[in-house]
Amino acid sequence: MNLRLAHKLITEAEHEPGGFHIVRGREAAWEVHLMAEAGLIKATESFDVDPPKAVITSITHAGHQFYRALNNIRSFSRS
Repeated sequence: MNLRLAHKLITEAEHEPGGFHIVRGREAAWEVHLMAEAGLIKATESFDVDPPKAVITSITHAGHQFYRALNNIRSFSRS
């Protein structure tokens, strides 16, 4: 898992007014897939379109804890 990208995606999802965050591109969609498998988020993914996309539908309790933990690391909170 790319921790910087995971942090960025959760940050964006946290600030999304409708609660759904759409990401496009193979790397970002794959990261969403990994985060969902790890139980950090709930998501839907579509790799059969070009470019691949994924939708973060919610952040789980574990995802919020992960986000807070990364925010406590100085290098993540400034990136």
